[in-house]
Amino acid sequence: MSELQLSKPIQAHGETVHVLELREPSFDEIEQIGFPFTIGNEGNIKIDSSVSLRYIPVLAGIPRSSASQMAKIDIFKASMTILGFFTGSGAAAISAGDSTT
Repeated sequence: MSELQLSKPIQAHGETVHVLELREPSFDEIEQIGFPFTIGNEGNIKIDSSVSLRYIPVLAGIPRSSASQMAKIDIFKASMTILGFFTGSGAAAISAGDSTT
């Protein structure tokens, strides 16, 4: 479980949420959603934002409509946390130009 302090609170389940708790994905979730990254020819990891975005509401236990209220920086931080579940790192080093949609 990893906590993410939100820079802008969101509404979820009728409450104001300031911190998201992101849990690690299960085998079934990975099978259904996929990996949130690709590996380039040189071994570099590129985050797949379309997959990462699908994980946020699932792993945080919030509705998609609540996830859509998140500030862009919080979406990025959540995506990096999710990537860390797969890479074993607390914070993965990805450049802004490496993001895919």
